[in-house]
Amino acid sequence: MMNLPTDFPVPTHNTEQVATVEFKSLKAKLRSAERAERIKAMLLVFPLLAFLLVTFLVPIGSLLMKSLQDPTISKELPHTAVLLREWDPAKGKVPGEHVYDAFGRDLLVAKSNEGVSRVASRLNYDEAGMRGLIMKTARRLGDSDTGTWHQRLTAIDPQWDDVSTWSTLKYASSPWTLAYYLKAFDFKRSSDGSIVRQPESERLYVDVFVRTAWVSMSVSLLCLLFGYPVAYFLANIPARHSNVFMIMVLLPFWTSTLVRTTAWVVVLQSNGVLNAFLIHLGITEAGLALIYNRFGVLVAMTHILLPYAILSLYSVMKGVPNIYMKASRSLGAGPIRSFFSAYFPQTLPGVGAAGMLTFILAVGYYITPAIVGGPDDQLASYYIANHVNSTLNWGLASALASILLAGVLLVYAMFVRLTGGAGVKLG
Repeated sequence: MMNLPTDFPVPTHNTEQVATVEFKSLKAKLRSAERAERIKAMLLVFPLLAFLLVTFLVPIGSLLMKSLQDPTISKELPHTAVLLREWDPAKGKVPGEHVYDAFGRDLLVAKSNEGVSRVASRLNYDEAGMRGLIMKTARRLGDSDTGTWHQRLTAIDPQWDDVSTWSTLKYASSPWTLAYYLKAFDFKRSSDGSIVRQPESERLYVDVFVRTAWVSMSVSLLCLLFGYPVAYFLANIPARHSNVFMIMVLLPFWTSTLVRTTAWVVVLQSNGVLNAFLIHLGITEAGLALIYNRFGVLVAMTHILLPYAILSLYSVMKGVPNIYMKASRSLGAGPIRSFFSAYFPQTLPGVGAAGMLTFILAVGYYITPAIVGGPDDQLASYYIANHVNSTLNWGLASALASILLAGVLLVYAMFVRLTGGAGVKLG
């Protein structure tokens, strides 16, 4: 009797084991291949990451450190800095004789190695007049060797018998400080160590940040207002014509920001082109104040940032099909209703990208407000540059820059949260 193939028992258990082993082996090979691809991708991206680390993240980290760390006093007056940590200015009494003794000896050492000037400059950041006091004290410190250090210092200047003088020295002696951020928000430490607001005549930086935000938002809105119709026009005309007009949009990029800003000085000044035209028309007799004020800043910054808004809007509008507008019109909607119902919502990602881009660029503007703006129109970047180049107060400049950076990141995070990330797309 012949046995057919179907009569033989099939070892199903062994077959399932082999299939399972092959499946696991296939998964392992797949994971290995994916891991190798990820490694290759990381190796390709690594040069860019290294470049960003060196040129972007490291400077920002250094900026944050400078705003929080200042070891000048603790380095130049080490013994005084240690002893002042135990002194409490809230008691209303000057430090003991041992602190005067340590300060006098530290100041003599600092005088010998030219550290007095650094100490004087650092203390003057916190309290005006401290530089003159330190330099005067160091200069006359060797005039008399009689009496205690308390008597010798107070004989040079009675301010050394004042609690506020030693309080300034105490809070500047720590290598880690929040003094720069306090000043950036118009606060300071009183003689007893408590944090209080600056006198109204000395408050500056909060108004500067508010002004920077207001000008940046105004410029961003103006760029959207003027850029949207231009981008719509470019996106809906034949390509042979839009290319010519696009060259006109890109043409300002071939000229430096300084030249374009200076050109607005020629146009807007009292005897400039625009005022001469207005006088010729009889609109005004003596000319209008169009420059060295907020109007000049808004005009010049809007002109410079307008191409960025146009390009961001154009890239999105070019991808919106005209079929939606035609369908809306065929259903009986008018041109205005069709535009706002069928077309405008699809361009909102471009509107968001253009607004955010122009806002971020406007926040950091320095040259344009400095040239066409008045004293009350300078933005935060002007004061940052002033502290870096003129007063050499790198700590305060770093604090102002850090607050500006944090504000921009906060606005961007809120923007992404509200738009779900869709507003940052450029096409």
